[in-house]
Amino acid sequence: MASNLKILWSPIHEDQFLTYSSTINLYKVIKCKNGEVPKGNPGQKLAENTHAVLEATNSEIQFMKTVAWYPKSEPDNLVAVGQANGKITLISFGQQQGSSDLIGKEFIPKHNRHCLYLAWNPVESHLLAEGLDKYRNDNCIAIWDINAKPGGETTTTYERQRYSSYNESGAITKPAIELGSSETTGSFSWFYKEPRTFVTGMNAKLLKIFDLRDTTRPHLIAQTKNVFGLCTDPRNEFRLASFHENQVSVWDVRNFEKPILTLPETRPVMKINWCPTRMGFLAVLCKETSVIKLYDIRHANIGLEDLEPAIIERNIQPYGQHALTAFSWHPIHENRMLTISPPCTIKDITVYERIPVQQSSTFQIIWGCGKKMTNVIQNEASSEIDISIRMRQRALKGYGLKIQNAWHNAGLIPDEPHLHGLWQWLYLVRRMAEENIRCGVIKTNSPGCRSIGIRGVLKLNEENGLRSEVTYNHWEETEGRSSNKLLMKQYFCEERSKALWLCDWAAIDDKEGLEGLLDRLNFTLFRFIFTYHTFVYYSLQETDQYEKAAALAIFNLKIGKAIDILSSCKTSANTEGHSADLNAVAMALAGYTEERFTLWRRTCVNLLQKVKNSYLRAMFAFLSSDKDNYDEILKDEQCMTVSDRVAFACIYLPDHKLKAYVDDLSRRMRETGNLDGLLLTGLTSEGIDLLQRYVDLSGDIQTAALAAVYSFPCDIAKDERVRVWIENYRDLLDRWRLWHHRALFDNFRHENDTSLRIPSQAFVSCNYCGKTIACNMTMASRSRPFVTHSSTGTLSSHKPRTTCCPSCRKPLPRCALCLTNLGTPSGSGLYQMKPNAEFENKLSSFSDWFTWCQTCRHGGHTAHTMDWFKNHKECPVTGCNCKCVTLDHISRLSANQPTFLSDS
Repeated sequence: MASNLKILWSPIHEDQFLTYSSTINLYKVIKCKNGEVPKGNPGQKLAENTHAVLEATNSEIQFMKTVAWYPKSEPDNLVAVGQANGKITLISFGQQQGSSDLIGKEFIPKHNRHCLYLAWNPVESHLLAEGLDKYRNDNCIAIWDINAKPGGETTTTYERQRYSSYNESGAITKPAIELGSSETTGSFSWFYKEPRTFVTGMNAKLLKIFDLRDTTRPHLIAQTKNVFGLCTDPRNEFRLASFHENQVSVWDVRNFEKPILTLPETRPVMKINWCPTRMGFLAVLCKETSVIKLYDIRHANIGLEDLEPAIIERNIQPYGQHALTAFSWHPIHENRMLTISPPCTIKDITVYERIPVQQSSTFQIIWGCGKKMTNVIQNEASSEIDISIRMRQRALKGYGLKIQNAWHNAGLIPDEPHLHGLWQWLYLVRRMAEENIRCGVIKTNSPGCRSIGIRGVLKLNEENGLRSEVTYNHWEETEGRSSNKLLMKQYFCEERSKALWLCDWAAIDDKEGLEGLLDRLNFTLFRFIFTYHTFVYYSLQETDQYEKAAALAIFNLKIGKAIDILSSCKTSANTEGHSADLNAVAMALAGYTEERFTLWRRTCVNLLQKVKNSYLRAMFAFLSSDKDNYDEILKDEQCMTVSDRVAFACIYLPDHKLKAYVDDLSRRMRETGNLDGLLLTGLTSEGIDLLQRYVDLSGDIQTAALAAVYSFPCDIAKDERVRVWIENYRDLLDRWRLWHHRALFDNFRHENDTSLRIPSQAFVSCNYCGKTIACNMTMASRSRPFVTHSSTGTLSSHKPRTTCCPSCRKPLPRCALCLTNLGTPSGSGLYQMKPNAEFENKLSSFSDWFTWCQTCRHGGHTAHTMDWFKNHKECPVTGCNCKCVTLDHISRLSANQPTFLSDS
């Protein structure tokens, strides 16, 4: 085979193609499973699962220039061959001449000249267009009617002078249509949806569109050098493409003055062709290149000269660095093409598209591959689900809406223990703020009272903020007798007591500290733990609270009580081994001695690393540690929770070591984005940095937004990051269609952040002066209580007279039923700066509110109006025939329940 081998898919059979150069070869594509080779005739391997088997060969036609495959199924495999002398011969494979009238027909132009191209009409398939070299005054384009018969009988409806004529050998010598006298032609293409219309490149400078019904003059003309390789888009009747040298132009026949797109190439273009199965998909092959460029122009900014065209470009390189010579799109199979590379290697490739992925708000993932759409629903039961799915699952459970008891929010997410410490701190700090307000320490919820952390409580940022007293306490033995051999140094101050409260080791008014906490613990099979001023029911069969309680007793120097706690663990079928371990630990504690160099102490040090429970390890580390050295407890990340380690440090570390420990732990919490660090930093600027780090690592803006809102009012409310978290979380709830959850979230947010409250924008105005009659507006603008002139002309500081306008003192309208002047001090209580003001604080009930008809403007007190319209439809004012109740849209929907139109 020659190096200029061309290739062409069959327009009818999806498993046949031919190659041509000096000979024409017909191949059939055979699918093979698992890469097997066909038996008998292995053929040529096209792809992993396809082989090309040679079916037939035709080498009789000499000086072959171009080939065009007949677009109809009968006769089968009919091919038009153009030769160097301009002659066209119709041949077929596997059929002898005479089996069809078309096989063997020849079409010979008047003068010998090269055949430049052949093009079958895709609809009126009896028309075959041929392009010829220029010869004096002859035409360069000939359109032949292959169904022409001797004697002038044809199947066409064209005029008689256009009928084809025959020579003595039976060859057709006169085309049905000729055009382009004394001109040259570069390329030709039929329009698919307008089969009598075609476009051709003429004289290397013009594109002309003709209509077969009138070929005397072109229908449209465009001046351009890009007149070669003309091809119309089979998926778009208005679009076509052409090229010249290293430039490709895309045209729209509706605006044919200039190309809508120009695609420059680095090398001369050899072939272009539209994909027959995809709209706006153009393949371009340049000379001596190993890639086929694919341009997706569907999203191009056509007509906008000031914008860059949005064209997606891809490179297909099927042979590595070997150059390509030809390609052919498959007419039916999507994105499939044949390519040829010297030395005559054929490949069958499928162009895999970029897969666009879209995720809906309900977590359905949809992606498209060509014309196929795939819909996948992510399994929410998986342990490794996306954070967005997890946030939605929380929201559906009411996560973050347990306002009265924030710790209940942690109960909704038992499988996420990393969030429990956050909700514990949020609840405790809110309780501390409420207790301070009750005790008169602060008067209102001042900024920062709900966002304080251990650092703020201990005043570590102040130079002389923490001054602790040192106390020395004895170990309490089992019989209740104190040991005088060793005194344990502990530290106490008011700030440390508040820190213990935030760590949930003592109540805020508990003077006994840790001892009071232990006294409140009732260790039985089912016990109550006093937490956050409420009782939470726990099952000891499912939790490890025995170990924690024993550790708390040890830290409180009550070794006897720790032994009793561990010994009280009841044995069951599920906890038999666990109970035995606790009893063994209790026996070990019973042998504790205060001597530093004893066998018991050495044994504890050796067994410390073998104990699995973190609190048991902490307990033995405390008993075996040196004086004032508790690094094994405080620096062990797997030892105890952050709150318990900080509480331990508040009891046993001096001021300077406590400050250094809290600062170092806060820094590490910020770096890792651990939410337990909010206990230390609070929602200050450092706390916001910690939350931002957590959001960056997890994407959980839900928890970040809730934590910020629960801490309002505070100084961080104005931080831009906080605003972004809140707005994004609100947007997520709206996308999930959880509008009720978003509304509750907004209500809670506005309740906490008073700066977000929007003042009233609609008021009832006076008929005389036009000013608002709302008392609260005038009261809000005065520094003294609202007063009015009494009937005697003196000032009165009693209840304001709201039956007159506060500005002009003119009386308000009368109720149509009781004939008393309307007026109510409703809403005045909102401006008395009371904390947590609610609707119950308003000064009047709903029955006293204004209500009136929007049509006749008559009205009265709400209770009176409701009573009237229970039995009447017309307005209560004498002489007014307005049927007020029928005008209400609500009453139209519920005719059995008359209502009224109110606007209070």
